[in-house]
Amino acid sequence: MDSSCFYRALLNKDKSLLKFVLFFMALLSFPCAAAGQFSFIEYNLAFVLGLSLPILVIAVLLQKKISINWGFPAFITLSVLLLFYSVSKFSNLQSLWSLTAAILLLASIFLWPFFNKTEQVDKHKKYLVAVITVTTIIFIISIWFIPKLNAYSTWLIASTLILVSALFRIVKSFNQPQQYSGRIIFQWIIACLFSASIYLWLNTKLSENSLVIVCVLIYLITLINGCWLLVQRIYSEISLPQEVKVEKITASDLFAYTHDPATNLPSYQHAIKQFEQVFNHNQNPHYAAVVFQPVNFTQVNSILGHHNSNVLLLQLAFCLQEKSSTNSKLINFDTSPSVIRLARLQGLRFLVILDLSDNHYPEQTVTDDLCKQLASAVPEALSFKSFSLNFELAFGIAITNKHNENVEQLITHAEDALLVAQNNKKMINYFDSSHLTYTNNQLARMETLKSSIINEQLEWFAQPQIHLRSKRIVGFVLSVFWQPDKNNDTKLSLAEFINIAELSGDIYLLARQMITQAFKLLFTLHQSGNYQHVSVNLSSKHLLEPDLINFIESQKDRYNISTKYLLIELNEELIFSENVDVKNFTDQLKALDIGIIIVNFSGSYDALRFLRKALVNRIKISCQPLTEHAEMATDKAIINALINLASTMKIPLIGTDVDNKFIERSFASMGGELAQGKVINASISPEKVPSWLSSWYQQYPEANPKN
Repeated sequence: MDSSCFYRALLNKDKSLLKFVLFFMALLSFPCAAAGQFSFIEYNLAFVLGLSLPILVIAVLLQKKISINWGFPAFITLSVLLLFYSVSKFSNLQSLWSLTAAILLLASIFLWPFFNKTEQVDKHKKYLVAVITVTTIIFIISIWFIPKLNAYSTWLIASTLILVSALFRIVKSFNQPQQYSGRIIFQWIIACLFSASIYLWLNTKLSENSLVIVCVLIYLITLINGCWLLVQRIYSEISLPQEVKVEKITASDLFAYTHDPATNLPSYQHAIKQFEQVFNHNQNPHYAAVVFQPVNFTQVNSILGHHNSNVLLLQLAFCLQEKSSTNSKLINFDTSPSVIRLARLQGLRFLVILDLSDNHYPEQTVTDDLCKQLASAVPEALSFKSFSLNFELAFGIAITNKHNENVEQLITHAEDALLVAQNNKKMINYFDSSHLTYTNNQLARMETLKSSIINEQLEWFAQPQIHLRSKRIVGFVLSVFWQPDKNNDTKLSLAEFINIAELSGDIYLLARQMITQAFKLLFTLHQSGNYQHVSVNLSSKHLLEPDLINFIESQKDRYNISTKYLLIELNEELIFSENVDVKNFTDQLKALDIGIIIVNFSGSYDALRFLRKALVNRIKISCQPLTEHAEMATDKAIINALINLASTMKIPLIGTDVDNKFIERSFASMGGELAQGKVINASISPEKVPSWLSSWYQQYPEANPKN
């Protein structure tokens, strides 16, 4: 078997084949035939040389791929060869060369198994190496440079010291059975036999052939143990599939993994892990999670940039950590001897956890006091070069209860409370569990609305718009209602559920249905000979897409009805937002000859500027304030001014919410002409509009355009 087969065995990670190759190479090393005649010592010398060469070649070739030490097997082989050669050749210096070779062999066979990188360096290993090395050096110097020294006794002392040290190491390593098995103990016993054989041979009580047999035996045992370690190394570094070599993580690396680089505080994940350990260890956990952040820090990034703003953030974190570290009721997030009771979450948010287990005061009083202490820890102004900022903190607090049964929920609820505090401009806000119920209800409503829109279960109605004096019909407003609960008759208007449609992402599908229903109503009106306008409300920024314009054109072609009969209602705040999408949308509507109606008209400067551009066909105002109550006098005056303004600019104005006769008379007395509301008709089913018109024209014949 050549070396390529061996490497293929390594690459294929075949353990059985690898063992067979090593064993077969050992067998091939035997000199099966020899030319000429050899003595017994020479024959065994050739045997050792032939056995060692394949193993040494393998060790040298594999050292680039596997971390192995091939120097020890080479040194052991040289020691054995030197011992055999000195026994057979050196007659005068036989004992000196033989003892030198013997002590080197004895030392190296115990050092080799322990010089592998998989074994941990401990004090017992250092002790063994020191004792064996020092003993070997002293022994060699003594026998060569002290002529009168008794070499026999010196050998006995030196070998005994090495054997005792090795035995001590083996006993201390019994707790590592994967490395120190019966093979090592058996080798130690053979080493004792070798030491005794050398001593007996020096005293002429043992023949040379017997000594050679013992040397070959200990050499074989040593190679078997060494090759076994070599095979284990191959398995661990090559043969195991996709094994990942684990590198030692330094203390600095561990700190970088678990701490925020900008503030040197524990990171979110590390804080969660530490808090979970404390939380799960406590049988009755009672904690308050306090999440807070500076509410006026956004401008710093835009002025200084993120790199420089981190300097101010580090100053803030230092002040907060100094203050929180003295409070023993706060959870420690660090595993080092230092105490760090403050952690950084995502963004600019910080976290502290207050232990309320042994609290004897009201929870809110204790947590409020903690928040005030943290706020007071921030200096009046933190500076970076010539820039300074007064930090203002907002706090969100969540206390353990049935709604937050684990760590992450508790912190999430505290973050939700912080959002409410920021939106309401409050310093401290507590999580309200009722928001969970509200949120769940909102999610359920989103699902119900999605199903109602997809299955076309919405209810559509048309509300007529008339000229108050002539009773002439000037158009219809398409309205839509949604019944969220089938067990409840309550219906929501578009204004009441449009936010839900926006959140659920169904607003565009809803708008398409509104356009479709508007063209269906126009088709019904035209079929009956009534050419009236129909308006739909699209007051949502999520609808300003070119696709909706394309859809309107497709419906125009489908029903063969001109788009001049379609009116689009837009909120004033949307149409005057100076948004590019709004301008493009309104330009496309005008290009299709679709009229635009401004609802909730306020008469502001922007509104008047828009009106002067003649981009609006009609405006709408609410007539609800026109009641009999005196406190609505200011609103009545505003409505009167708007009516006069529209009349002056000759823009048709429609009064909405004309729900009773008093409002109708008040609106008419101010000069109002066009109106819609319950006093006319609350709502008509689209398919019943023609019959309603017939009834209306019978009641008011002068309003019929055909007359």
